Amino acid sequence: MAGGASGASPGVTTGGVSATGSVPAASGGTTVVLPSNGGVSSSTGGAPSPVGGAPGSGGVPGNGGAVGGGGSAGNGVGGAAGVAGGASGGTGAAGSSSGGASGAGGTDCTSLPPVTDYTAPGPFTDAKMFKSVGPSSNYTLFRPDASLGKNGFRHPVATWGNGILTTPDQYEKTLDLLASHGFVIIACNDTMAERPCLSDGMDWLVAQNTTAGPMQGKLDTDREVVVGYSWGGGAAIDTSNRPHVKATVSLHGMPPRVSTAFTDMHAPLLLFTSTGDSFVTASEYVTPNYEKSVVQTFYATLNDSMAGHLYVVDVGASICIGSIIGFGACGGDTQEHAPTIAFLRYFACGDQGAKKYFYGSDCTLCKAPWETEQRKPMDQWN
Repeated sequence: MAGGASGASPGVTTGGVSATGSVPAASGGTTVVLPSNGGVSSSTGGAPSPVGGAPGSGGVPGNGGAVGGGGSAGNGVGGAAGVAGGASGGTGAAGSSSGGASGAGGTDCTSLPPVTDYTAPGPFTDAKMFKSVGPSSNYTLFRPDASLGKNGFRHPVATWGNGILTTPDQYEKTLDLLASHGFVIIACNDTMAERPCLSDGMDWLVAQNTTAGPMQGKLDTDREVVVGYSWGGGAAIDTSNRPHVKATVSLHGMPPRVSTAFTDMHAPLLLFTSTGDSFVTASEYVTPNYEKSVVQTFYATLNDSMAGHLYVVDVGASICIGSIIGFGACGGDTQEHAPTIAFLRYFACGDQGAKKYFYGSDCTLCKAPWETEQRKPMDQWN
């Protein structure tokens, strides 16, 4: 993550690695030095090394159960996204059987109401931000409010990693929108988020499903997703080895810091970059992430020279001052919202309408304003 007015104090590096650029701090103090790809220190020693072999993930998520009507239960094949070579899902959600009324409940998120416009807010329109929650009050929560658990719906759970020098409230537009599509997101408040913070937050969120409170019994804790931006995009990849993760999204992301991160992944990965990002560049950071991935992966490039590294951050956030020193303007991540939501809805909850963004030769991300999409293995994207 970039940003801030320039400072005069020495750069901070991670593990004494070489630098390709510095991120001035908004306070005029510490300057954070961006490590070069392949030189990021790892909690297990060294940068991730390329791993060969065929990807071990994939498969098509199953469809959710039909909504019950007239008192009969809905049937269907489960909604878990296929992983480890396309594992099949479980049983679909059952419909309501009381009084002949239709129901949308169940034990998972496969009854997520369909949408036709993935750029627009989803069916949970009262999504909002809750500050100072979780372990040590070091997290921000984004979730539906009064509509949480409506009609028995179980919400998939997500964990978010910020870019350097930023906090979750600077991505409120993106995270509220994601929450409106049924996801409950726990966001680490650290300004240099790492796997322990993202994973501990998810552990806390999962525990709320069995803890007295507003989220009790309303979460689909078997369907986790991980999302992050810039430095937090690397942390998202590090966190994706959790056993219940169904999808990972890295927005203009740095490399992971755990040396075994790519070999530990088991769920599909979506990578974003833009032609205007001259800070976390595609060639030095995002493309190597794609090359090292061994799971089903889609690599999307937004062809927009004005979409710089700060494109993901909300317009008006304090970090947006970084635009005057070459990091591009804050843009609220407008063009990347829809494919992010589609990817998570499809692989976590089996939303078949979202497939058009990624599958086939005429996919949404295969044409303007997107360019040179890369997918692997191709037989899993047909």
